[in-house]
Amino acid sequence: MFRIQVRPASGHELAQQQRSPIQQGSSVHRLDAIHYLNAILFGSRSTGIGATILVGFISIALSGCGGLVLNQTGTDPGASKRSSSSPALSKVSCGTQTLTGAQTKACSVYLNAAATAPVLVSLSSNNSAVTVPSAVTVPAGATTAGFSAAASNVSSAQSVTLTATAAGVSVTTEMEVYPAPASATVGLSMISCGTQTLTGPTTKACSVYLSGAATSATVVTLSSSSIDVAVPGTVTVSAGATSAGFSATASAVKTTETVTLTASSSGVSVTSVIQLNSSSSSSPPPSTQHVVSLSWDAPVSSAAVVAGYHVYRSTGGASSFQLLNSSIDTQTDYSDSTVASGETYDYEVKSVSSTGQESSPSNVTSVTIP
Repeated sequence: MFRIQVRPASGHELAQQQRSPIQQGSSVHRLDAIHYLNAILFGSRSTGIGATILVGFISIALSGCGGLVLNQTGTDPGASKRSSSSPALSKVSCGTQTLTGAQTKACSVYLNAAATAPVLVSLSSNNSAVTVPSAVTVPAGATTAGFSAAASNVSSAQSVTLTATAAGVSVTTEMEVYPAPASATVGLSMISCGTQTLTGPTTKACSVYLSGAATSATVVTLSSSSIDVAVPGTVTVSAGATSAGFSATASAVKTTETVTLTASSSGVSVTSVIQLNSSSSSSPPPSTQHVVSLSWDAPVSSAAVVAGYHVYRSTGGASSFQLLNSSIDTQTDYSDSTVASGETYDYEVKSVSSTGQESSPSNVTSVTIP
């Protein structure tokens, strides 16, 4: 049986069709049938079978060999091509197959072509030793999107499978999570008040920093080389945190002096040297001090929840930035009132996740104080 679906082109003038008789059992009737059907496709509105071809789909059946069907109703010849070229999920990767101890790892999902519209990718982990967000979105025009995988400090090696799913397609990545070595310790790395100069009387927010997240509450001993800059005796870095803040209170002095602040923990000591300037009558009163007001935009999208921000500053083109705020700033602005006339300061901001993980720094903004 030969069958064909015909959609006459509207507005075309149809010529008188020419019939070609088709003999049952003829060895050439397949070609004749095609010619015959072509004649109907391009023939006149008045057909040889007493019917008028209307705009739309019609079927013509011919007796013959087999059940060959041409151009079945509803078939879109381009559908398969469009489907095969649609962007599809191709990979999920964290760039490593092993994680050791408590840490947060940057991971990504990938499409095989740029997304024509935002693509929602569901995420899951088969082991609580590594947690991931429930989903991440690949923006239109992009081929990848990032998210964070947070590994806990396990007591024994664990196998973990991360799965990403979008539009019915799932991809996985396997990794091993190992406990932190018993010999691995987190040490004290820095003490900073975010400035190298103070003019009293004033109180300055300072911080101590560890080389990594504290595995338990860590007590840090503080001291000052001068009674003119007072600091508390100790400060405690909470378990899972990398820093803790404290206040340094500077007194008014008549002559400039150099003060060294020292932080110590587990036999390790770090220092910060501060110049305490004279607060003589020639110095401008505090009310005339300059203030640098900073503001920034919150991240547009982030795999991790942003808990707040750290504001960093360097002085005179120095390459090392020091933290200004002792606790995370939950707002998208910050005022720095510890600037000095004639100095140039560089500022940058980092967002901080709920687990204490910092993002990459923002662009650097420079300010020269008149």
